[in-house]
Amino acid sequence: MNRREFIKNSCGFACACVGISAISLLQSCEDNKAYEQNTNEGGGTSDSDNQIVVSLQDSQYQSLTNVGGTAVMSSNSIDSLGLLLIRSSETKIKAFSRRCTHSSYRVNAFNSQGLAVCSSGHGGSFNTSGQVAAGPPNANLASYNTTLENNTLTIFG
Repeated sequence: MNRREFIKNSCGFACACVGISAISLLQSCEDNKAYEQNTNEGGGTSDSDNQIVVSLQDSQYQSLTNVGGTAVMSSNSIDSLGLLLIRSSETKIKAFSRRCTHSSYRVNAFNSQGLAVCSSGHGGSFNTSGQVAAGPPNANLASYNTTLENNTLTIFG
């Protein structure tokens, strides 16, 4: 094989690899259901009788005793992908869905910069108010009403 044939074959192979990778990447975002808030099986429907009661004394939620503390909940009766929790003041804990509004992948816990990043790797993130901090998501995270009495948090679905 001469140099010209080698370059021609190599370029063709490289273009094919790039094309397949690009299609795969685009397809991975497209294949996931468009965001459907709280419709997955496992208790994802919004219902005024649906509530979760959490004790902040449980080791999993002790970080919520301090303002700025965060925690995550796994799959539950409100959202099958779980909830993000953050203590925003002495008297308020916010609760958000962990379901990315772009791709329905799970959103990771809030990091030290106050961002919850989508696990899909597409770069989407949300701030501590549940608002889009970086696209491609274009809708805020679903939020849930909460009450905090002493060390008991109630989240309403």
